[in-house]
Amino acid sequence: MKKFLACALALTLTSAMFASCGSSDDSSSSKAEAKTTTTTTAATTTAAPESTADSTAASGTESEGEAAKDISEMPATLKNYEEASVYFKKDMDVASIVEPFAEKDYENDESHVNLSIEELAGVPMLKVEVLDQDNGNYKIPKIKFHMEKFFEGHEADLEKIFTIKADVVTKAVGEFTGDDGVSSLVPGNFMGAFVTQPTTGEGENSWNDLYDFGEAEWTSEWGSYELTMRPGIKDGATFVNSTEPQYVSLMRWGIPNQADFYIADLRFEDEDGNVIACANFGK
Repeated sequence: MKKFLACALALTLTSAMFASCGSSDDSSSSKAEAKTTTTTTAATTTAAPESTADSTAASGTESEGEAAKDISEMPATLKNYEEASVYFKKDMDVASIVEPFAEKDYENDESHVNLSIEELAGVPMLKVEVLDQDNGNYKIPKIKFHMEKFFEGHEADLEKIFTIKADVVTKAVGEFTGDDGVSSLVPGNFMGAFVTQPTTGEGENSWNDLYDFGEAEWTSEWGSYELTMRPGIKDGATFVNSTEPQYVSLMRWGIPNQADFYIADLRFEDEDGNVIACANFGK
């Protein structure tokens, strides 16, 4: 019942949030262009059809008799860490490469967040700490990465990006209490959207909701997932050779318990699957 209630709540939140998950640059575009649909349970995902995107739950979901996994096992679950385009380091100027959405000064559904670099099981990651609640649920953390910063000095590589991957880890901070009154320290549902926002060349950015993901972890304190989207197969979703701001955006729908998430790396691939390096952000 605990898992069923939480999933039903998350699905309700997902439906409610589609209309308001736009960007500070072009929120009307998100409402008009977010045409994908997702059917999700605690262990299955239907990805946006035009993206052929996918997600891999590395930590597994709740099953009978499954034991909790220690956080020390987490680094081995990261799919792209050996050869990624962007790594996060403690001496990074975080604010220069990633920022939160702040539509109407956080009056909408987005949450204030703290963005920092923190080591998790020895791996430096971008930590997204969610701060705000609304009616007992934590509001929606929405962040956007500045692609023009990652590709500064080699902007021509931006238009080569066909596939984007991210290794993401969720970690419980507060306990989830089910309808049976039982509490456990688990991150629960991890549901949200993975988006590209290339420049239109007119001082605005388009909104391309390429992957609506849904996973969950109900056994361990943490969960590990690979998110994948393929902007190369959708007209208008790819980045352009420009120094103007362009973004990869990630948001997680609201949940009842506090669970932060961490981004270990970003990987950009060309149409043949070759990694596109970002020289200033490598290991």
